[in-house]
Amino acid sequence: MANWYVRITGADPTLPASYTLVGINPPSCPGTGKICSIKADDDGTGLPIITPALQSEIAAALSTNVDQPNALLRSAT
Repeated sequence: MANWYVRITGADPTLPASYTLVGINPPSCPGTGKICSIKADDDGTGLPIITPALQSEIAAALSTNVDQPNALLRSAT
């Protein structure tokens, strides 16, 4: 089952160690323009499995400044 992981501020969004497990609901993240959270399967150690498809969603979110189904940006709210 996929869970949501929040990115540690300033960490590389493509590395599993950059995220902390938060559960089944996406977190709210203030700020703008950077990856806030991703939805991914767990690797068994509490880290997300960042597949090529998820990497593409992360890149799309960053380049278009639009949330993707499994990669959410920080929002101004």
